[in-house]
Amino acid sequence: MADAHVSVRYVDPLARAWARSKGLLFRPFSFSLWFVLGFTAWLARLWENAGFWGSKSWRESIQVHDQDWGTHFHGHGDVDLTEMLGISGLAAGLVLLLIVGALVLAILIAWLSSRGEFMFLDNIVHLRSRISEPWRRLGRLADSLFLWRLAVQIAGGLLALMLILPGALMIAGIATGGAWRGVGVLGVIVLGLVGLAVAIAAALVNFWTDHCVVPIMYRYDLRILDGWRRFLPLLSAHPGSFVLFGLFYLVLSIAYGIAVFAFGLLTCCVGWLIVGIPYLGTVAQLPIFVTARALGPEFMAQFG
Repeated sequence: MADAHVSVRYVDPLARAWARSKGLLFRPFSFSLWFVLGFTAWLARLWENAGFWGSKSWRESIQVHDQDWGTHFHGHGDVDLTEMLGISGLAAGLVLLLIVGALVLAILIAWLSSRGEFMFLDNIVHLRSRISEPWRRLGRLADSLFLWRLAVQIAGGLLALMLILPGALMIAGIATGGAWRGVGVLGVIVLGLVGLAVAIAAALVNFWTDHCVVPIMYRYDLRILDGWRRFLPLLSAHPGSFVLFGLFYLVLSIAYGIAVFAFGLLTCCVGWLIVGIPYLGTVAQLPIFVTARALGPEFMAQFG
C-alpha cells in the first residue's frame, strides 16, 4: 500500500487516461476495434443508461387511469358482477405480469452490465478489443459485482421506503392541520436531510465501487467483498482525496453534458439523435467513455 502522505493529483490521471484512449482508438485507427470495443462499453453502461424505472412509457403502461364507472356502465342494464371481477382480475394479472417482467429485465441488465464492466476494463488495460475470452475469464468477478449491485439496490429500496412512508404520514398530518403541525414540518425536514445524506452516501459507494473497487478486483482477482476490504484502509487513510475524486468526476460529467447539449443545438438536434441511438451512440462517444473508464485505474495508481 502507498504511503499515507502521497501527493494526490487529479488532472494528471485524467491526462494519462486521455492519452491511453487516444493510443487505443487512433494509433492506428480501426473500425473493427471501435465497434467491438464499443459493444463492451455499451454493455458496461447498460445499467446506467437503461432508464427503466424512470421511463415514462413504463409508468404509463401500468398507470390506472381514473374512470367514472357509473358513467361507464350507465345505460347498459344490470352490471354482471362476475364479468366485472373477471375484468379486474385480468387487469391485475397484466399489471403483475408487467411488474415481474420489469424485475426480470432489470436483473438481466444488471448482470450483463457487470459482465461488460470487466470486459471493457480488460480491453482498455491490454489495448485491444475482445469479447468472448474476457467474458469467460472474468465471469466470476463479474457475477460477484452483479450480486453486490443487486443487494445494494434492494437495500436502497427498503431504506427509501423507511423514509418515504413516515414522511407521507407526516405530510398528511400537516395537510389536516392541528396542534402537531409544527412537529410534522420539523419531521419532514429531518427526514429530507437524512434522505439527502443517504443519497450522497449511496452515490459515493456506487462511484467508489465502479472506479476504485472494480480495478482492485481486476488487478488482484478478488471478489467484491475482498475488493472492498482492500480498498477500505486506503479510503480511511485518504477520505478527502477520494471524496474530491468523486466531485472531480462529477464536474467532468457536467461539463461533458453541457458540451453534448451545445453540440445538439449547433447541429439542429442531429447530435442528440446520434448520441441517443443505442450502441451506435456509445461507439460515437467511445473516446470519452474509454477515458472515463481508464480514469479510475490511473487515479488508483498513485497509491501503488
